[in-house]
This record gives sequence, structure tokens and C-alpha cells, in this order.
Amino acid sequence: MGCLLFAVLIPDHAQAQTQPYPARPIRFIVPTTPAGPTDTLARVISAHLSKTLGQQVLVDNRSGAGGRIGLEAASKSAADGHTIFMGSQGNLTVHPALHHKLPYDLEKDFAPIVLLVRVRYMLLVNPRVPANDLRDLLHLVRASPGQFNFASAGKGSSGHIAAELLQRMAKVDFVHVQYKGSGPALSALISGEVQLMFQSPIVGAPFVRSGQLKPIAISAPRRSPLFPAVPTFEESGLTDFEVSTWFGVLTRAGVSAAIVRRLNEGINRILLLDDVRARLETLDAEPAGGSISEFEAHIRSERVKWAKVIKETGIVID
Repeated sequence: MGCLLFAVLIPDHAQAQTQPYPARPIRFIVPTTPAGPTDTLARVISAHLSKTLGQQVLVDNRSGAGGRIGLEAASKSAADGHTIFMGSQGNLTVHPALHHKLPYDLEKDFAPIVLLVRVRYMLLVNPRVPANDLRDLLHLVRASPGQFNFASAGKGSSGHIAAELLQRMAKVDFVHVQYKGSGPALSALISGEVQLMFQSPIVGAPFVRSGQLKPIAISAPRRSPLFPAVPTFEESGLTDFEVSTWFGVLTRAGVSAAIVRRLNEGINRILLLDDVRARLETLDAEPAGGSISEFEAHIRSERVKWAKVIKETGIVID
């Protein structure tokens, strides 16, 4: 009787093992609040990925702790490919150098799928600052050391690291003022409480167009299509200064190579669609794409780069 029962169970077990992927909706963890640029990017991709895979891809916003809450949730998901998440330069490569105790292991818990986009940063100043380009701004700051404040969304944020790097490379002296998020930091910059801040062009665009803020330079190899008249830092005379950020899609370590390849190929095709590229341009996001191994190598090199920058600038959190 036991042998007969075992024999009856075999087909069901085999069928479960060979069930087509995806077998149910896919959860796409986004470690930010809804409606922001990162969430918008995720929803652009998820809408098309739902069609590609034949199952709904549902965005699950898990904001907080600079993205660490979202990544912790992803690290505890099943390794079956039904959970993917949005990783970024910050939470994948900067956090390891800033936080010695993370609730997950970035090397062992996650499997890279594909690099999605690169996003520029722009140096913005309050309009009352009497400088219209980088050379004049640096001259002003050097003439008044310690008198210029820069805002950030918090210690260790991309904007903070960018300003610290600018201080070191340009040999100038700013005072860091941290706020609880980019919204309060932008408000402080507009009011004149602080004089400068790094922010993405898409976030800064409405304030630049209204005259509430003034752009100085783009910290990326190419100018922003949103602000084609604003030069890069290299064009402004500060070579090798680049603080663009990036976003990519990852899943839980242990997901089968076949599933990871399928997700990589599907998202790469999505990034080539004309309507997707047009939408990304409105977000000032440059489509990337590429192979799994290229994304893995990119993460490794970025970790080395930002660990060096953080050590040299002396930023310490824990």
C-alpha cells in the first residue's frame, strides 16, 4: 500500500517541479515611496514585463532606512523567481562601506539580473548665489571658506557623497547640513537656508524652470536632455568628477539560471522599445541593459570605487 501511495504521488511531484515559470504574479519590491522617480521607473518596466511573462508584475513599495527595509524583505523571499527588486548604486555599493551591520549579505543573498538605467546628478544653487558657472562658484567658495552650506537628504546619501567628493577634488570647504529627505533639503535650498545641493535633473526641473533654483553643472559624462545648455563638470574644468547613479533589477540568490536569463532577456527587450525609451527620457534616465555578467562586474567595480571615496572623505555612519 505504501509503495502504491508513493507511486501515485510521483506524477504530482514531477508536475510541480516542471510547472512553467512564472506560475503566479511576480512581486517587484521597490525600496522607495510611491510616485517618485524610482517608483515610476519600476512601473514602466513592470507594465511591459507583465506582458512579456504572461503574469502580473506587481510593484510592492517598501520604503525606509535608505532602501535597507526593501532589500531585507527581498532577502527573505523564496528563491523561485517570483520576487524581484530594484537595486541602486546607493543600496548595493555605497551602503556596504557606510554600514558595517546590514540585515542581509549583498554578496550571498542576491542574484543580479540586469542594469536598467543610469541617472545624472545636477549641482543646483540658490539664485542669490552670484555665480552662473562652476568656475565662479568655486572662486566664491574659496574666498569664503566655511560660509557656504550644502544640503543633503541625509548623511551618506548620494547628494552628501557628491558634495564631499567635490570638496576633496576642487579643494574647497562647504558646511554639510542634512535633512530628513530630499523634499526638506530642496525647500531649504529654495529658501536660501543653504546655498547648494546635488539633485537629479528630473527632480530639480520644475524649480529651475520657475527660477527658484539655478543649475551649475551636470555630474555625468554627457549633458542632460532636460537641460542641454547646462555643461558637465568636465566641460566646466573639473575632470574625472562623476557622480551619476544607476538602478538595476535583482532577485534572490538561488533562483535558477534559466529564470534569471529569461528575466534578463525580457527586460533587455523592454529597454529597446520606443515608448519605453521616450518615457525614460522624461525621467532623465539613460537606458543601460546588458548581460548578467556585465551587471555583476559593474556592481563589483562600483563597490570598490565608492568604498575608496567614502574612506577618503571620512564619512562614517556605523
